[in-house]
Amino acid sequence: MFSKSTFCLALNACLNLVATASQAFSKHTEHPENSDKVAINWTDASSVLGRPDTYLGKLAVPLDYTLPQSKNDTLTLNILKVKATKEPKLGSVLTNWGGPGLPATDWLLQQANYVLAMTGGQYDIIGPDPRGTGTTMPVACYNDEMERMIATLRTPTRTNSSDIALGAVWSYTKQYAARCFQNEAVNGSLMSTAFVARDFMKVVDALTVEGEDGLLRYWGISYGTYLGQVLAAMFPDKVERMMLDGVLNPLEYQQGWETSPAKSAPVALGQFTKQCIDAGPSCLLFRPNISSDSLYDQILHLSEDAKREPIVMGPNVTTDIVTYEKVAEASDTALRMGLASGSNLAGYLNSIMIRETPEYNHTQYLINRSFIVQDTAINADNTQLIRCSDAMFRADELADIKERVQHIMELGDWDSDYIIGSYIMCSLWKVEAKERYEGDFKARTKNPVLLIGSPYDVRTPISGAYAANKTLEGSVVLQHDGLGVS
Repeated sequence: MFSKSTFCLALNACLNLVATASQAFSKHTEHPENSDKVAINWTDASSVLGRPDTYLGKLAVPLDYTLPQSKNDTLTLNILKVKATKEPKLGSVLTNWGGPGLPATDWLLQQANYVLAMTGGQYDIIGPDPRGTGTTMPVACYNDEMERMIATLRTPTRTNSSDIALGAVWSYTKQYAARCFQNEAVNGSLMSTAFVARDFMKVVDALTVEGEDGLLRYWGISYGTYLGQVLAAMFPDKVERMMLDGVLNPLEYQQGWETSPAKSAPVALGQFTKQCIDAGPSCLLFRPNISSDSLYDQILHLSEDAKREPIVMGPNVTTDIVTYEKVAEASDTALRMGLASGSNLAGYLNSIMIRETPEYNHTQYLINRSFIVQDTAINADNTQLIRCSDAMFRADELADIKERVQHIMELGDWDSDYIIGSYIMCSLWKVEAKERYEGDFKARTKNPVLLIGSPYDVRTPISGAYAANKTLEGSVVLQHDGLGVS
């Protein structure tokens, strides 16, 4: 596995590599835009946010890029800037940390020291909140949290949890799609990645008022890699440097049905069990004289046992019951976090195997807490409104998706049914985006794009980087062997 210093060198190489500029053909709709550049209104927020040299900015952009300016309203983007710590300053790096729907301002504030170190300290780091995230055009499909809670509890999280689970997911997500259409049809039509890409280029234009060169330097993670690929496809001549980490397969994401997570989940779990056996007794799942394959099978059987008969943890009604869905949720969350949650996952699964209730309660809390702390902002309607705005495939009947569901189920024996619900949702989507990128993602940027991935990434495996490598001319793939997303 590559060390942190290797990644720093790779990123600095990405930021300093020189290549011949050339513009590629890109399929997207051209819309009349005002060429006048407006400055970002920055306010020193160091005392409010508790970090020196931190600024909050606001920038008015067109609400609907398909309309001429004379008939258009504006949207105010909320932006966070963490200033460079070293001289000479070399410009700004724009970021998006994924979701979709993760507020860039919150995440950048948490990760500022890391990002500054990884970029060498000579770049301002800028995180615009994309449409529908944070305080930039927030959205809500439900009228209140009680409605949301009831719908969430009724909808199965795994399409193979019972004979009726797939149909139940179809029906409840159909109802959810109708709610979003009822409550967010207008804003939902303005949240596609194509519009977000145009917003980001408005930020780049605004930075020229501050003396920058009008070119984009960008670091995207997870969904942020899809935004990066759309930026490269729509504005190839404006992309000076780009690094994409944990890369989504653009053509699969564009359809709304992805195969990569179903393939990578078993691979990630297999690497987890191998590392556990290699670690010995320090891993709570370690068993003497068994192989990592045997441990994998034990975990698989545990999940299947919970499917047939949920496992009761503890002697009274106040304790928990382990279901097929809970095992999937915990393992998916922990494997996404990689090393940060690996030991917690080992303790969680081991406690179920040996029926140790206190350890189960403790590790379940730790896994769920890491998920809540990291992802609470994106587990809401904005995620679906953005994802499904981009998705092209639609279905009218349950029969229309059954072949797709079956194909994904056949790709892996671990958690392949856990992510299907989100694909079904986009197939049923009723809110149509005003603009959606529907091209082939082929682009030749001014300098080569750096693509980073791991075969053991449970959600965005390195296969996505290789898919992007075929469309981004001259791009380079850097592989590491770590667990976790990006």
